[in-house]
Amino acid sequence: MAIDLDLAEPPDDFAALERFPVRTLRAGTSIYRIHHHELGPFWFGSAEPEADTGGRFDLATPKGSSYWALQAEAAFLERLARRPVTMLPLELLDRFQLSVVALPDDLIVANSPVKRARSFGLTGEFHTTGQYSITRRWAAALAKAGHRGLLSIPRHDVTAKLRALTLFGRGGEHRPKGWKAHTAPLPSALLDSMSGWGIRCLPIPFEVETVDP
Repeated sequence: MAIDLDLAEPPDDFAALERFPVRTLRAGTSIYRIHHHELGPFWFGSAEPEADTGGRFDLATPKGSSYWALQAEAAFLERLARRPVTMLPLELLDRFQLSVVALPDDLIVANSPVKRARSFGLTGEFHTTGQYSITRRWAAALAKAGHRGLLSIPRHDVTAKLRALTLFGRGGEHRPKGWKAHTAPLPSALLDSMSGWGIRCLPIPFEVETVDP
């Protein structure tokens, strides 16, 4: 695996990250998560930094990370379009649901896609590298510095305008205090909007016209 030499390790002194840039997500802000219909939305996954499985910003046990987004399209790209697909069958999409939470209180999180984050050693590779060991160490350092979560650029957003939200907490399934999720099948408006990303959501054709050779 190639090593991203331009992405620095987090500082040894976690207290230095207390000054990391932040963004306040105001109460009432909607956040989005797409998940399998048999599972709830409030899952905090855990992984050791060097593990081969797990998410980009997973914390090690007993801590965990929960992946959300500030836009439904960002949640779709990160959960269902991780490969450069151009068509997704509706039969597959029927297995997933969209959960939306309106934040009950202000939520202050570390904000990595801003100029000042570069002074801490971050580069664009932070959002795209496949070397999760270093991004997980950054997540752990930010959590130890007291940050409740992290805003980043979804890897599959070529515009770099969408935002992914990683929440830090204890590992496992639990609902943050005061949070309520509205969960429903993926809305047709969201599926239609993905055509702008070159992704068509279509049923699998059961009858295909045959032509004699």
